[in-house]
Amino acid sequence: MAPSYAIRMGAALLLCFQCFALMAEEGSVDVQLDYELTSFTESADALERNYQLTNSFALRAEYYTTWADGNQSLTVKPFLRWDEFDSERTHGDIREFMWHWVADDFELKAGVGKVFWGVTESRHLVDIVNQTDAVESLDGEEKLGQPMIQLLLERDWGNLDLFLLPYHRERTFQAEDARLGFRQEMADAEYESSEAETNIDVAARYYTYIDDFEYAVSLFHGTGRDPIVGAELLGPSEFIPFAYYPVISQLGLELQYLYEGWAWKLEAIVRDGEPQLVDGSAVAVVRSPQGLVEGEDHSYFASVAGFEFTQVGVFDSRWDLGWVAEHLYDSRQDESELNSFEHDVLLGTRWVANDAGDTTLLVGVVSDYEYKDYSLSLEASTRLWDGLTLELEGRLFAPASDNEAVYGFKNEDYVRTTLSMFF
Repeated sequence: MAPSYAIRMGAALLLCFQCFALMAEEGSVDVQLDYELTSFTESADALERNYQLTNSFALRAEYYTTWADGNQSLTVKPFLRWDEFDSERTHGDIREFMWHWVADDFELKAGVGKVFWGVTESRHLVDIVNQTDAVESLDGEEKLGQPMIQLLLERDWGNLDLFLLPYHRERTFQAEDARLGFRQEMADAEYESSEAETNIDVAARYYTYIDDFEYAVSLFHGTGRDPIVGAELLGPSEFIPFAYYPVISQLGLELQYLYEGWAWKLEAIVRDGEPQLVDGSAVAVVRSPQGLVEGEDHSYFASVAGFEFTQVGVFDSRWDLGWVAEHLYDSRQDESELNSFEHDVLLGTRWVANDAGDTTLLVGVVSDYEYKDYSLSLEASTRLWDGLTLELEGRLFAPASDNEAVYGFKNEDYVRTTLSMFF
């Protein structure tokens, strides 16, 4: 990283600490500083910057204050990341800047916020309000802050959340010469809506429970968060990819049934508005000097279904051991997008030590039973002492040579170690 950029990043971090120190006089402030070391086990193919070890730092902070007898509050969560090699991963974001008003019979939120929907482990199909921060993690768990107005109604018949989403955020992608990415320059994004990123989206979610049975139904209409990868033609056999964001409608369903040590789970969606493959092309959207060509809109169904069974106190110890199994399906099959799981199975186990350090370990394998390939993941965490935690993440990719969607990850196995300090 250039010295001038390092100075600017350091100044930004210092300014954040100073601002939060001043705000702490009127509310509470929590700060988390992460050091991350990522080691790739193999050299990459066709990368200009073929590194196998990279360092990264991240700053996460939270400011919270209340007034009006606790009926109103403000939450601010900034985020900053510096990465040694990936210039696109060096970025900042406001994860939350949310005003919250609690009235007698409703709640109102306005600002920039994060909303999570979903119950399954392997993939959250219904989670559509926030955009994925893809440079932060491969599993889609990290999200960008979303401008929103949210109305929350809690009644005897259940809970209803209504959303007005006035701004769309584009998905983040790794730099051209970074690992775990496209390894190709991305052209400017394209929107189906003439309003582009300022198109107003709407969403609603109803959720309730009956004894040990929980369920939720959600609706979304607006610019989709999952980009369609299109091709911009530069010549007879030359193109660069770009992200295309169609206007979609989505109906989502979440089910969870808890019985003794069992948790049976389902997420399912029906989505309409995404383009099919263009005739004679391997992509759904093509951009050329003559204009934009997109495939016809179509509807599809996708689901994740499975269970988690937890054994409490295994081997007469204080350990808990959980077993996870899920099936992933997409009706588009081989015509689905690169980030889809059209015929896959997740098998995993979760170990919880129930010790003073809150030590946990999650190991899982996702297998595509059509292409006969798989990926293995490992996540572990423990608290070393007060104010310091250690996390480990590992990914191993074993793609089949005829599975073009993931074959580019064949040399991208890595182990990531993160030390987090809390202030």
